[in-house]
Amino acid sequence: MSYRIDARLNGSNPQLEVRDADSGTVRLLWEYPRELEDSSDPLARELAIEELFRRLFLLTTKDRLRRQ
Repeated sequence: MSYRIDARLNGSNPQLEVRDADSGTVRLLWEYPRELEDSSDPLARELAIEELFRRLFLLTTKDRLRRQ
């Protein structure tokens, strides 16, 4: 399955949208939590990024299982 990826900034807040290239269905919509924008807590920032990668991993796994 191919995807169209749209990465943008909403002010200074990063957003990521992953759509199925054929159907246009949104497969993943992620936005960095605004409350962490000015946070000095490095663990909270790291957890927010880890959540994005967890969701990307699950999307990839689901896609691979469909192809089998």
